[in-house]
Amino acid sequence: MIQGGCLCKSVSFKIYKETRKAVICHCTMCQKSNGEFSSYTKAKLNNFKLTKKSSLKWYHSSKKYRRGFCFKCGSSLFFQKIEDPIDIAISTGSLKKNISTVGHIFYHNKKSIIDIGSKLKKFQKSSNGYFDNMLEKIK
Repeated sequence: MIQGGCLCKSVSFKIYKETRKAVICHCTMCQKSNGEFSSYTKAKLNNFKLTKKSSLKWYHSSKKYRRGFCFKCGSSLFFQKIEDPIDIAISTGSLKKNISTVGHIFYHNKKSIIDIGSKLKKFQKSSNGYFDNMLEKIK
């Protein structure tokens, strides 16, 4: 099991069994919500449990997706499809365990000159599920 939560501990969760390895996203929405880029893992909803959600709010960042955050401390926590979600993307910064990083998406939007994971696989836009089977078993 992996535990995680927000800065003020008003939102907490657990991930069971497995999670996708981390992917760094450079899209403009991630830049605006997290600063320059975001790092997300992904878990199936049946492997994910919110254990505390008193200050969890959702922002509909587009017609298809929403972002979960803590309204008390401002921590950006989740990214999820609005219709028929089967999984949830989770900010790796909110986890109490390190997750291996496997690549970048929306790399053409990259702003920073910081060289982060330069040898990782890069997609100029979406990976269209390329990374989804790169799983990390949870012990």
